[in-house]
Amino acid sequence: MSLASIAELGDTEQLRRRVYELNKECAADIPGRGEFFSYDEYIQRRFAADGYQPEGAILALDGDALVGLCVISYVPGREWAFIEMTGVRRSHRRRGLATALKTAAIRQARGWGVSTVRTVHHRGNTPIITANRVLGFLDTNFMLNLDTPVSRDGRFDRPVKSAMSCPDSA
Repeated sequence: MSLASIAELGDTEQLRRRVYELNKECAADIPGRGEFFSYDEYIQRRFAADGYQPEGAILALDGDALVGLCVISYVPGREWAFIEMTGVRRSHRRRGLATALKTAAIRQARGWGVSTVRTVHHRGNTPIITANRVLGFLDTNFMLNLDTPVSRDGRFDRPVKSAMSCPDSA
C-alpha cells in the first residue's frame, strides 16, 4: 500500500476517470447518499471547483489499483481547509487507510499554512465519525461540522468551539 496525491501521479484525464469511479463506489456506502453525480458533474464539482488543489487529492494505492481517497480543498488566503470526501473500497477497509488518508490530508493543510481543518459526516456513518475523533476532530455547533486546529508538528491543538468562529486562544 502507498499514498500519493494526484499532483504526484499526474493530473490526467485517465486518472480523473479512475478517481471518479473510486469516489462513486465509496460514496455508495454513505447513508442516504442517493444517486451519484455524472462524470461531467463530478468534474465540475471536484476538479473545476475554486478550492481544488491536486496535492490535496490523496489516493491510496494497492500496486496500481486505486483503493482509497481523501480530498481536501483549500482556497488560498483562507485560514481553513475542508476535507470533502474520504472513502476506501470495501475490499480494503478495516486496515487504517481512512485514518492514513485523512492524516496525509491534514499534513497537506498544514503545508498550506491553515489553522483549521473542517469536515462533515452523515450522523449514521459510524466508521468515519470514529476515524475523525481518533484524529482529534471535535463536534461543533454548526451543522454537522467537525473542526480541528493543526499545530506545526501535525498534532491537534485547542478545539474550535464553532465552525463559524476562529480558533480560540483559550
